[in-house]
Amino acid sequence: MTVRITFLGTGNAFADGGRSHACIHVGARGVSLLLDCGASSLPMIQRHLDPAAIDAIAVTHLHGDHFGGIPFLLDQQKWTFRKRPLAVGGPPSLERRVRHLTEGYGMDISPGALGFDLGFVRLDGSERPLGGAHVAALPVRHSADAEPHGLRIRVDGKVIAYSGDTIWSEELVPLADGADLFICESTHYERDDPVHISYRTLLKHRAELRCERILLTHLDAEMVRHIGDLELEVATDGMVIEL
Repeated sequence: MTVRITFLGTGNAFADGGRSHACIHVGARGVSLLLDCGASSLPMIQRHLDPAAIDAIAVTHLHGDHFGGIPFLLDQQKWTFRKRPLAVGGPPSLERRVRHLTEGYGMDISPGALGFDLGFVRLDGSERPLGGAHVAALPVRHSADAEPHGLRIRVDGKVIAYSGDTIWSEELVPLADGADLFICESTHYERDDPVHISYRTLLKHRAELRCERILLTHLDAEMVRHIGDLELEVATDGMVIEL
């Protein structure tokens, strides 16, 4: 089975380089899953696929550039009269935070108003079905109050790992282990900060990551300027790859 991965958003929180917020679509026969859905995601989703075909969203953590677009997607699907259920999986506080956001935006996603079944699933280290794939959440180190984790997605024997936002830590080794593709944040070029990893640090640890292929995402302005200097592959908005 061919697994098609579409990068709908590869930017950081500030959309440096004009890149959209974090959003990746994993598609295959019987599979339609978003990995994150940042605040600016809906235009890119509509440009590249039918939102009504999305069966589920897996969220890495509770920062707006990774989950803030969910209310807009829900509202768009409400007013286009979706009937298919939609599942949203992620950290423990995900449902509460999404409902707070929609209330703040003046959107009604109560069961009677929405018109389709919306279910929330807490992801953890055990694989569970989501959007036709099997998804597990593994620890990473980022802002603790955002309840971060990385994701491992298995589709018919293919494994996609996704770091979400993280610093370098030993937790990235099992997250990436054996993956056909590891999508890893690389916010900065040279400098590390307390919640993000730099390209230089990631490159230094590349041999520890036992995965077939790495694609970098979540780029800041400095990383965008240095794209021509990078040894590792970089994802771009609208990029499509197949496994």
